[in-house]
Amino acid sequence: MHTPTVQSPAASSSAHWSAYEIFAVLSGIILIGAAFAPGMSFKNRVWAVLGGIAFICYGWYVAHQTTGTFSFPVIIFLIPPGAVIYLLVKAYGRTSGPGTPPGGDPEGRRSPGIDG
Repeated sequence: MHTPTVQSPAASSSAHWSAYEIFAVLSGIILIGAAFAPGMSFKNRVWAVLGGIAFICYGWYVAHQTTGTFSFPVIIFLIPPGAVIYLLVKAYGRTSGPGTPPGGDPEGRRSPGIDG
């Protein structure tokens, strides 16, 4: 777990963007982008967008703090890739129904094999 400490003079209103804040925002953008993959259910789209918004908001919030210590748990590095993989499997891993075995009849009749 990384805990960046941000201590800036009160007069400075600029954001402090470290790799952790940038990674959080980029992860959020990627999750929101993954929500628009074709074939995804509405529920999965909503969760992807909400998760993306949460990552963007937290990264933005921490980057704009002038004092304090903020925690970025290790899970922040695991959730976005896992969520994108899950969403892609949900979107592209579906089949259109029960498949026909190679050499099989689509209507379910048995066809003779090599042995006759």
